[in-house]
Amino acid sequence: MKTGNSEKWLISVCGLNCAKCDIRQAYHGNENLRDEIIDWFRKERNEPIKPEQIRCDGCRAPLDVHWSPECRIMLCARKKGLRYCFQCEDFPCSILDDFGSDGVSHHKRTVRNLKRMKEIGIEAWIDEQKRKNQCVFCP
Repeated sequence: MKTGNSEKWLISVCGLNCAKCDIRQAYHGNENLRDEIIDWFRKERNEPIKPEQIRCDGCRAPLDVHWSPECRIMLCARKKGLRYCFQCEDFPCSILDDFGSDGVSHHKRTVRNLKRMKEIGIEAWIDEQKRKNQCVFCP
């Protein structure tokens, strides 16, 4: 979701800001990040990946340009026709709770912030984050 004239905010189904994701930025031309990602996979996972494999246009893009086309959160929202998890009658669900407790630091605040988005709306939440000078990738 773009806000105003800024592309710094692209809120995903789960509440992350895809616009600040390294993989999305690499896909959109940041060659330094692309090279760092390739190097990380080689060193940390012993997985050789090619530059063309680093692609993501967010959870609302076609699955062939999504980093995690098997993302359970995204697939669930698509199946239910929802733009955001907080729109679901089952929110917060176990899939989202598992995501928020998977050990990845920027996933931790997802449910709390989605609750806030539901309460005040996306635009107001983004404005609130800007006032707090929060990390724009972290929800």
